[in-house]
Amino acid sequence: MKISTLLDRNVALVGTHAVDITPTQGDGGNLSGWSAIGGCATNLPPSPPSTEPYGRYTLHCTVQVISNETDVLSPVGNGANTLVLISCDLHSCSKPLHAGVTEHLSARYSIPPSNVILSGTHTHSGPGRFYGNKLYDAMTVSTHNLLFGFDAAIFNRLLTKIQDCADEAISKLSNGTFAITQTSVYGYSSNRSLPAHKNDPEYSTWTTSPDSPAANAPDSPTLSTEDVHIDPRLNSFIAISDETSSVSGVIGTFSCHGTSTGPQTRHYDPDWFGAAKVAFNSSFSSPDVPIAIMQACCGDICPSPICGLLGEVDDRGPRPAAFGQGLKDAIGKGVGEALAGMVGEYLSNTEVAAPPPSRSRSKRKKITTTTTTTTKTTPSPDSLAIQSSMHLWIPSEDFAPSDVLPSPILPTSLSLLSPANFGIVTIAGTASGGNPFLYKRIGSGYASNTLPPSHPQNPKTPLPFPASFYISRAAPDSLPLTVIVINQTVAIATVPGEPTITAGHRIEKAIKEETGAQHCIVLGFCGDYAGYWVTEEEYEQQQYEGSR
Repeated sequence: MKISTLLDRNVALVGTHAVDITPTQGDGGNLSGWSAIGGCATNLPPSPPSTEPYGRYTLHCTVQVISNETDVLSPVGNGANTLVLISCDLHSCSKPLHAGVTEHLSARYSIPPSNVILSGTHTHSGPGRFYGNKLYDAMTVSTHNLLFGFDAAIFNRLLTKIQDCADEAISKLSNGTFAITQTSVYGYSSNRSLPAHKNDPEYSTWTTSPDSPAANAPDSPTLSTEDVHIDPRLNSFIAISDETSSVSGVIGTFSCHGTSTGPQTRHYDPDWFGAAKVAFNSSFSSPDVPIAIMQACCGDICPSPICGLLGEVDDRGPRPAAFGQGLKDAIGKGVGEALAGMVGEYLSNTEVAAPPPSRSRSKRKKITTTTTTTTKTTPSPDSLAIQSSMHLWIPSEDFAPSDVLPSPILPTSLSLLSPANFGIVTIAGTASGGNPFLYKRIGSGYASNTLPPSHPQNPKTPLPFPASFYISRAAPDSLPLTVIVINQTVAIATVPGEPTITAGHRIEKAIKEETGAQHCIVLGFCGDYAGYWVTEEEYEQQQYEGSR
């Protein structure tokens, strides 16, 4: 495995906790992600409930808390320098869930809402009907179960479990160290929308530019173009307790759709994230460590080798070409073992690339990245310092393409967006899971001039009335984006949906330029869900991602 890079290390209070949020298996609830072609949880998992830690069929909420506020648990609380990372095995976060959790943490511990990240892994086999907007609560409907709309019982159960999990993680706060490391993993994800990606200027230098996510892509005959035009970065947030001198929790981030089990799934399933947790704990010396993986920029990245609709079925090394538990286990094993190896490498202080020895703490000062060097000595950690802000984008009929959007890190700033609509390509699906009849006709891109050039959604061909009328009025009414900067070194930016790898990379570069941070990790499915986030060049191609 490639030598990992240590991005940052801090002295802090650390606490991690995980809880089971799986609904009752076999209860017939709608599975969220595949829309009408998906199914319901009518069956039990393929095998009896596993005795493995973090069973591969169990949905979890994992909360990691990092703080330098010793009085965060006092009656008055002081959480200004407290960071809360929450990963849930759900299709996405939703605005009501985010609001309920942040209000709870603010009222009880004075933790600012902008210091809280609540993310869904994007499994397509979790419960639905908790979104709180008419569009995605309706899209959870299945032809096997025509129930749709917001379900207060599902929502309240999830909210209570997430709040309780956060309380427990905070109660576990103890002296320790918080480290962020990074490596690259290839062979377990593929670009499913290469024609749109090729329209990006970044395509030609994606595997060669020093600042590209895939700058060190291996030249291997087993990897296709789709397999290297990905975001291969696997990040880890590692919490280490001084009391036990051991890892108390790990949250990773990786870019790959949670669709490996396929639309035929008929039970609640965390997808490859569950298999990754099992692989991590099987590889790690402490099998009870709370472990989770957050979704990064997977808008155009899928777990399956690109095949079927685009050519002959082709297995890719350990990855089966077909959806199913085999593909899930292969992806999870590869990512989970890589994460365990990276954490073990950090703990041994062997072959860990150290960050630059000196850093500027001046706000928004441009920092020149220093080339890392290999060392066996971990540098002394800094004291934790957090800056954060939240930005709202509001869909509005008053939006005009000439609107100047404020900086995304300005606190409480607002921006207008064009009202939502879906293009006709939406019904064709993607190259890795589309409608065979429709995809061959319109799925490879269907740019049109049915909208005037001045329209903000040109060249999209919208779905016909009444679908377009309903979608534009049923979509989320505000979209939160959060930026958190840790020690002016590592920024975390959130997106309420599915950013493609190039859209995520552009966000990353903009945040680093704006904040002066040396690194930026972009997370999707945070705060709410509003479909795909693509570049202008990808949008022009009007493949599935751009049509959403």
